Amino acid sequence: MHASRIKLTTALALAACVAFAQRVDEATAPRLVTLNFSATDAQDHPVTDLTAAEIQISDQGKVVSTVAFRNDSLRSPAAAGEFSNRPAPAVSHIQVILFDVLNLSLGDRQPAIDQIVRSLEKLESSDSLYFYILNQYGDLAAVRALPDAAPDPRAAATPWTRNIRPMLEQTMGPVAAVQPAIQRDVMLRVQRSYASLEILAGRLAPLPGRKNVLWLTFGVPCSVPLQNSQFWDCRPNLGKVAVKLDQANVAVTPVALQTGVADVESSVTLQEFVDLTGGKLYPGGNIERAVANSIGQARSSYRVQYNPPANNWDGKLHKIRISSTRKGITLQAMQSYTADKTPAPVNEKDRNAALFQSPFDASDISLSVAATPGAQPHTLHLRIGIDMQDLLLVPRDDRFAGQLTFSVVALLPDNQMQTYAPLPVNLNLTAEQHDKMSRDGMHLGHDVTLPESAKKIRLLVMDRIANTAATVTIPVE
Repeated sequence: MHASRIKLTTALALAACVAFAQRVDEATAPRLVTLNFSATDAQDHPVTDLTAAEIQISDQGKVVSTVAFRNDSLRSPAAAGEFSNRPAPAVSHIQVILFDVLNLSLGDRQPAIDQIVRSLEKLESSDSLYFYILNQYGDLAAVRALPDAAPDPRAAATPWTRNIRPMLEQTMGPVAAVQPAIQRDVMLRVQRSYASLEILAGRLAPLPGRKNVLWLTFGVPCSVPLQNSQFWDCRPNLGKVAVKLDQANVAVTPVALQTGVADVESSVTLQEFVDLTGGKLYPGGNIERAVANSIGQARSSYRVQYNPPANNWDGKLHKIRISSTRKGITLQAMQSYTADKTPAPVNEKDRNAALFQSPFDASDISLSVAATPGAQPHTLHLRIGIDMQDLLLVPRDDRFAGQLTFSVVALLPDNQMQTYAPLPVNLNLTAEQHDKMSRDGMHLGHDVTLPESAKKIRLLVMDRIANTAATVTIPVE
């Protein structure tokens, strides 16, 4: 463990605000509910300029007040000479198409393929679009797989979707292939369908921001008949998968590929995924409309947090309603959650290790860094910019209190890391300081002593009250 130094370099006299701030007690810090949502107008066009004052939320019918609001649509790119954790085009507003052949009849396959091709061939950009097939054997096959390494920061010159038909046909195989026995086993189809969503949640979890799975499917029932007039209720398993999707910040947007009268059981299942993850259900099988709307809505991305009353955490399913005071605006967010009596335990050491080792920067807090040679040999000075709208500061008397932790690792050859002691920063800002930094951002200085073999360093900023984190990677070679 190596020592490093941190100092504030804002124009305001913040040294005293940090050095003598009273530490916020994490045990009594508010336990928050976080909602990610998108906004569209009456024509289904994305709305990117909503403010916190225009959002209304009720939990179990009781109006609650928001304590934090973030508009991802207003993220600015890094200035020249700066590094930021703004996602590259290939991992920004990720959309994953899951074409569910397992639950689709032979006769419905080709019409669905033709719709998919028409939807994707005309896209002008497809950097952040990925495609998987749940094939007739219940296996997940990639047409275009999610990245497992940091992508090229530049946008592709030509959309990969121009070649979607041959790519799709090669991955899928013969459209009229004989249905295997698994397609006659309803329980197994349900299990494989849920497993595919769980696998995608795991692969999407380390990727930054809000993600969306566009599930092109006939659907699966919410219950399966067994012997002796008994039924297997699929909803507990559905709930477990939905929790993992929500933890990975993934919405499920089903497109019900059902002709004629909708299958009631399958419709119930698809609507539950929507309610628990914040997606949108497209009945009627209009793939082209769903693809266009999902890609457009990704440009409208918001996050809001609210602090429910202490007796909220009762272990029951809670219904949420979120709306806008602006006329004609529709908000798409999860509609329910389970208010667990105790929060899920977080192993901070394991979480930080995963963030440091991930090929992708976390972006729950917007960071920018300008790196210059330090005053001492083998040191690097980091000027760190933090977007104040991404921090949760608690009003205390006439001030705003916050608690951050800064951690740095040097990334060495052979996947080795050199760690530095974490540095706590306790904020206690006046209203004037808070207003100024809300306009101009918070800027801090951080000096790091570099090992000779360091190729990159990664900075982790943790908001301990909001329990959010972000990283930014800086090359040093």
